[in-house]
Amino acid sequence: MARAINKRVRTPTVLQLEAVECGAASLAMILGYHGRIEPLAKLRQNCGVSRDGSKAANVLRAARRYGLEANGIKASVDALRAQRMPCILFWEFNHFVVLEGFKDDRAYINDPAMGHRVIPIADFERSFTGVALAMSPGEEFTRGGKKPSLMRAVGERLAGSALPIAFCIFIGFLMVIPGILFPVLMQVFLDEIILEERTDWARPIMMAMFFAILMGLGLKYLQLNSLRRLRLNLTIKLSSQFMWHLLQLPNEFYVQRFAGEVANRSQLNQDLASDLSGRLAQTVIDVAMAALYLTVMLYYDVMLTFIGICIALLNFFILKWISASRIEASMRVLQEFGKAEGTAMAGLKGMETIKASGLEAGFYEKWSGYYSKAINAQQNLQVSNVLLSTFPAMLSALATILVIIVGGFRVIDGVMTIGMLVAFQSLMSSFLGPVENLLDLGSMTQEMRGDLDRIDDVLKYPFERQAQDTQDAGDDEKTFLSGEIRVENISFGYNPLEPPLLEDLSLHIKPGDRVALVGGSGSGKSTLAKLISGELVPWSGEIYFDGISSKELPRNLFVNSFSFISQEILLFSGSVRDNLTLWDSTVPEQDLKQACEDAAILDTITALPGGFDADLIEGGDNLSGGQKQRIEIARTLVTNPTILILDEATSALDTETERVVLDRMRMRGCSSIFVSHRLSTIRDCTEIIVLEQGKVVERGTHDELWNSGGAYAELLKLDDEFKEESA
Repeated sequence: MARAINKRVRTPTVLQLEAVECGAASLAMILGYHGRIEPLAKLRQNCGVSRDGSKAANVLRAARRYGLEANGIKASVDALRAQRMPCILFWEFNHFVVLEGFKDDRAYINDPAMGHRVIPIADFERSFTGVALAMSPGEEFTRGGKKPSLMRAVGERLAGSALPIAFCIFIGFLMVIPGILFPVLMQVFLDEIILEERTDWARPIMMAMFFAILMGLGLKYLQLNSLRRLRLNLTIKLSSQFMWHLLQLPNEFYVQRFAGEVANRSQLNQDLASDLSGRLAQTVIDVAMAALYLTVMLYYDVMLTFIGICIALLNFFILKWISASRIEASMRVLQEFGKAEGTAMAGLKGMETIKASGLEAGFYEKWSGYYSKAINAQQNLQVSNVLLSTFPAMLSALATILVIIVGGFRVIDGVMTIGMLVAFQSLMSSFLGPVENLLDLGSMTQEMRGDLDRIDDVLKYPFERQAQDTQDAGDDEKTFLSGEIRVENISFGYNPLEPPLLEDLSLHIKPGDRVALVGGSGSGKSTLAKLISGELVPWSGEIYFDGISSKELPRNLFVNSFSFISQEILLFSGSVRDNLTLWDSTVPEQDLKQACEDAAILDTITALPGGFDADLIEGGDNLSGGQKQRIEIARTLVTNPTILILDEATSALDTETERVVLDRMRMRGCSSIFVSHRLSTIRDCTEIIVLEQGKVVERGTHDELWNSGGAYAELLKLDDEFKEESA
């Protein structure tokens, strides 16, 4: 019985799209092993994956929802051998992997980041933290679900491209004609012209050879040009579809993912288009060509053809064995270079801090350590690369030698002529070339599946509410909300498996009101502001604007009326005008200047060489912190919003400049919600709402709350500005 438990099992591989998904991906492998197929996106939600990953307790809860008996255990390596496989391990204190079993002094794991791995027991003991999640099907567990179809996904991408694909395949069939014609002409040339001395055949045969060469070159040009045009059309189609969908996704999608990784996925569309129109299309053509060449080879000689098939199969199995050993090495190279590049990028971004602290030597030591490991891993990989490139050439040479030896004896026996032998040798080379290309099909489809999973993670994510209206947002005449906001019994949290951050919260803001949200860190004030702005969607409850539910509010009306100013400033490389208008050429010049004047930045801009057409560098680093923040404020005022949310939006301004900006905003008469700790920002608000642990504990004016001596008064006592005034 123990031996049965300890035997190694084989789980399906589910690769994580991001590092934080390792728990959800591991659970997907366990479910898949027991016959339940669940999309990673759904498991990500059920496991409560956030930008900090997922807790082991949440993975266990999700497993139990699917009918698995799941428990967390502390175990030694020896105790793990007695556990039922597969199980999930907490790995290196920052990762989850699936343990498939042990064999001798090796452990077999399925890593969501790398796939199947074989780990020496000594390395296993160093990486295993002693925590495992044991899972097995319970009475309520049910099998089901469908595996994602690669063919269906590829077919969706190629929809509308059937004609150019068919044309490329047709050209591939035509290319076989010169490929067969040339060896046949060589046979005739040797057997009839050279051996039989029929010199009158020489000119037409040589002209036919020349024609075959020209025909092959012409067809190859047509094929490559057609594939190039197909690749261009697919790149435009896939990239534009991806980018438009990406722009329509709700903010919760971006909250759970890293911007750099999402941006990298847009490049995958170009890679996918290249694969579909290049390697995949060529593989289909190669299959047809190899089959036709094989048919002609059988006509020439069955025995020699059998030798060719054996060489091809031997080539296939050797390269498959080498490729399997390269998978872990390839992933290690990518991982090590990723660490080195990430360290270099972090150092370049924080160069001021490094130089100011004199940490150049320490940073260089850290980077060089990562880079050395990456180079060493790359050197190990290149050993198998040499074998991978050497074996096909060696086997091709072996095939040539065998064909010449065996074919020579068959010529002596009178079974075939010298011309037939030379022609067969040429056909053999034409046959082995496409077969070698077919060997990449497995790795290519695996890479393509990974790319499709990462792309579909975006394309299958549901649109933001009424996002389809944004495409035509500029076509209608602008209308605005009055500024009334009513929040009724909303609840929200960042993890569905944990208690909500905000629960049953309500408030009412009248048109023109200036409301401040205050509270300690983690009280929920910024979250409430994002819920009102639509960046986050409440779990329950409703938010009304002018009496209209946010779910039913026309998108254009909301966009025209609303602006959100955050303390995170986004300035890009371009003119000041582009940074203010975000490339909207319809913004009136008067509105642009008025917004800048209200943000107290107009004089600064006009003093720049070129004024509004002056160039800003990436991040606006040629401006001071206060100037950048005022440009951010001006950008939101350009659209003349009736509702403003300011999340620490004046934190970089001095007291006098802040007073001017706030007075100008007050004169605009828009409803304003301030998230701030500064007394100067919130003192004159019509209402101050104090939050603690997601609940409203106090509300009123500054004087009322201060005189009551409650939570607001305690917060003020910690404020440096208030301390200075009191002193």
